[in-house]
Amino acid sequence: MNGKARPYANYLVAFVVGLIIFLLTSYRVFGGGTLDEWMESFNATPGAGGILFVNALVGISVALFVAQLKWNALRVTLTVVAALIFGYFVTGLFNLDTANKYVQGEFIVALQSDAEPVDQDDIDLQYGRQRGGELNNPEASDPLTEARFTFAGNEGDVITILAAVANRRSEVDLEVALLSPDGEALASSTSSTPEQLEAFEDLRSEKDATIADFTLPTTGVYTISAEAEPLSTGTIISEAVKATNAAYEAFLLGPLGRPNRWAVWIQDALTLILVGLSIAIVFRARQFSLGAEGQLYFGALVSGAICLAWTNLPPLLVVPIALLASMTAGFLWGLLPGVLKAYLGANELVSTLMLNAVAVRFYELVLTFQIKPPTAGYTASAPFPEGNILAPIIPDTQVTIAVFIVIGAVIASWLLISRTPLGYEIRMVGSNRKFADYGGINSKRVIMLSMAVSGILAGLAGAHLAMGIHRMLILNISLGLAFEGVVVALLARNNPLVIPFTGLLYAYMRAGAQFMERDANVSFEVVRIIQAVIILLITAEALATMFRFRRARNVTTTLDQGLETTAAIEGKAHV
Repeated sequence: MNGKARPYANYLVAFVVGLIIFLLTSYRVFGGGTLDEWMESFNATPGAGGILFVNALVGISVALFVAQLKWNALRVTLTVVAALIFGYFVTGLFNLDTANKYVQGEFIVALQSDAEPVDQDDIDLQYGRQRGGELNNPEASDPLTEARFTFAGNEGDVITILAAVANRRSEVDLEVALLSPDGEALASSTSSTPEQLEAFEDLRSEKDATIADFTLPTTGVYTISAEAEPLSTGTIISEAVKATNAAYEAFLLGPLGRPNRWAVWIQDALTLILVGLSIAIVFRARQFSLGAEGQLYFGALVSGAICLAWTNLPPLLVVPIALLASMTAGFLWGLLPGVLKAYLGANELVSTLMLNAVAVRFYELVLTFQIKPPTAGYTASAPFPEGNILAPIIPDTQVTIAVFIVIGAVIASWLLISRTPLGYEIRMVGSNRKFADYGGINSKRVIMLSMAVSGILAGLAGAHLAMGIHRMLILNISLGLAFEGVVVALLARNNPLVIPFTGLLYAYMRAGAQFMERDANVSFEVVRIIQAVIILLITAEALATMFRFRRARNVTTTLDQGLETTAAIEGKAHV
């Protein structure tokens, strides 16, 4: 394939991949099934057209990811896949105790016989009675590992012993044994037959143990021993794999299970994309600023205050003003560490982290003592008026017109970086500040403006949380969401056109983690581990690239020095 055909092939692959993603997400979110079933679900879902529109945007984001990164898209994908595989094994380790449900739980032991019961002191059971307990209770200081019950019987009595779970919550796999008066094992059982399940109401599954129609050989006090069957290695591994598969099914497919779950994914992605764009801009200038959190809080505070105060103005006026105010607040709060870095040499990492703390505490102060209604039972503002919020484009969800704001933010960020003088200066300062200074670029101004402009997008993210998600001001409105944008920006290689995909991907993992925790009882922290592995793998790749660059530069320097030495020797010889 010649050089001219390669770009078209790349665009074709990007289009096909994006189309496949669009079709798969749309198919899953409406329940799948046959075409008629899918159409029936589609027609019955409010806002189905809006869901298709957003899914089309998801497909476009994937297509841009492939088109922009080309082969690097495969590298990023493999990075995520490797992290998911690692996370699968970590989840499996957490699930190694899943099989414990077969050795822990409440049980009963029932003794049945048509013979007359023997009345005797110091025995636990009589014919027609049952006793119970709980085996291997993990919360008990001295857990019961084996239960023993005694009963008195006469020679020739025909008895049946049932050892079964006590309720539907218990899954303990029981085994039972009958011991003679002198302690000899007379009979044992680890299961029940289907016929026995039909004959005895106390039995619940074939895992229950039954000793049926046993004739007592002598008269005396017999003992019934009930305990859990020992777990085999195969059972432990099998149960761990089943639980892990169920967890990963909830993790990977949960966000597409129903429209309301899909909405959780999309609304989270909108915030992450805005934060990712914010961080990407400042990273392109090679400034490790983490000030998006504080800018987000100020954006939320200012936009929320306007929505609460301006209740008499038309919503068509209030909403744009609130958004512009959040952008301005983010710009000014981002400008401050930019000035400190550019003109005072302050470390941007330290200054932005300290300013984040200031912003969060100021937000809490104003919310608690100025905005919270006196009668509120918790720290939050009053709900915003219905008109002063970001209008939903899909009913009964928080998927709002922020979709269009994000589209505009992505395009604006790309134009800023790629098509404006400021963007050129940001790229030059990020590539080599000394070279930028030598070329006449005011690097101090560029550093200052890169941090300030990034604050515009972080402020918008705060407005989206306040006006689109919560629709009020609450404590911990971000919960560190701005720091998640660092991963979004790194995955996208700080490319504004790729950030929509990485934001969607990262939000998908976050949403999947919620459903995994809810549906499969697996800790959210497993996804935190996956996220950490992604960061480590990306960082390792960046370090490898840096070492290759430094090695190539050292080789070039050595060659240049060799050429200079050779030229000097030749010059002396000529003289």
